[in-house]
Amino acid sequence: MSRRVTRALAGVCAVLLAVPAVGAGPARAAGPMPFFQLPFPCGETWRLATYHGHDDYDIDMTFTGGGSSGRAILASAAGTVAFAGWGSGGGNYVVVDHGGGWRSTYLHMIESPMVGTGQSVAQGQQLGRVGSTGNSTGPHLHYEVSRDGGKTEAYFNGSPSGITSDGSSATGPIYVEGAVSAARNATSANCQNGTQVYEASSANGWRMLPVSGGYGPVTGTATAAIQLNGVKILYSLKNGQVFEAASNAGWANLNSGINGAQGTALAAITLDGVKYVYTVIGGYVHEASSANGWRNLNTGIGGVGSSSISVIQLGGVKYIYSIVGGYVHEAHSANGWRNLNTGVPGSAVAAIAAGNVKILYVVNGGSVYEAASNAGWANNWTGISGVSSATIAAAYSNGEKLIYTMAGGYVHEASSYNGWRNLNSGVTGSRTSVLALNGVKYLYPN
Repeated sequence: MSRRVTRALAGVCAVLLAVPAVGAGPARAAGPMPFFQLPFPCGETWRLATYHGHDDYDIDMTFTGGGSSGRAILASAAGTVAFAGWGSGGGNYVVVDHGGGWRSTYLHMIESPMVGTGQSVAQGQQLGRVGSTGNSTGPHLHYEVSRDGGKTEAYFNGSPSGITSDGSSATGPIYVEGAVSAARNATSANCQNGTQVYEASSANGWRMLPVSGGYGPVTGTATAAIQLNGVKILYSLKNGQVFEAASNAGWANLNSGINGAQGTALAAITLDGVKYVYTVIGGYVHEASSANGWRNLNTGIGGVGSSSISVIQLGGVKYIYSIVGGYVHEAHSANGWRNLNTGVPGSAVAAIAAGNVKILYVVNGGSVYEAASNAGWANNWTGISGVSSATIAAAYSNGEKLIYTMAGGYVHEASSYNGWRNLNSGVTGSRTSVLALNGVKYLYPN
């Protein structure tokens, strides 16, 4: 392993680090870029800058509202922590692998990172705090994005950062010709409290309409959609709380009273007229239902990641699918929620019931795989690749199996009827849930 550290200037730094790859394999072209956000809390404005002698594409970030030291550093996109620890140049730092060849790096944290190597993190999850450790002479965040191992321009909320050239051909393994990129201010849309939720349907050409009702716009960091007696019901996760909005009530957004939910794991089903909602708290799956006043009860399913869960019902039995140690586990209400490893590896999971068959769709390394209960969970690649490692949704409608993934900030749809050709719907967001009702497909991205 090599490590090269160039000189640090007053209040700034220039560092190139090599870290072990998670699940390293043969080199391949990068998948579509994740929908990166600024690595700071929603609404904060930070100065993005570089200088002569910095590596091209490296960004030094300082808070415009006062001192930077101690301020929260958030994951700019979901992924898996490839490294968290100490390096002499970078100080305390974190590297997040987003799948598809994409990584982001966060240097000079004031103290040991708040996450560990191998841990799954959600977009907006805190990684650490701004400091000046390592080869740095002033509190700031040094931030990098790499694509297939090579640094590239960072994008935030779909827009280029504008920080490309350091004006010098003598630094870094790459050289972008031009003057030193001008500093600029940017405001974070990395909104842990949630972004606007939209509804788009196959019946209106996927036109995105904001979901809003008598209590204002519906916002969230994750959504789950169900239908009951023809009514569309949407659950959104915001600030650890779960809200419910229904189409027959004008999408009035009501707090269910479910609190403490972590990450972006949210799932829901209906069974015998009862609505069930599933969240993750402290590594355990909790179940709340409309029949018990939404009292949120620990199922005992533990050790699960907080970024993705899925639930289906089949023959009156509720099945929960969670990610434990990088593998999909299945637990159901008829076996006391005993959580069993399916052997299917993945970072995100979606489940459907097709007749009497349970089918899993998982994202593993930016590719989508299908595994079915009637085939012993044999894991087959669908051919879909280059998607976000953090999220997936699926539906079953009139014999058609449908998969929804995020690629480059857009929802893509693939169907068993078109050989899993992954098509851009034009619907934007960082996550989505899906509902099939009366032959119409509804997406709820945020």
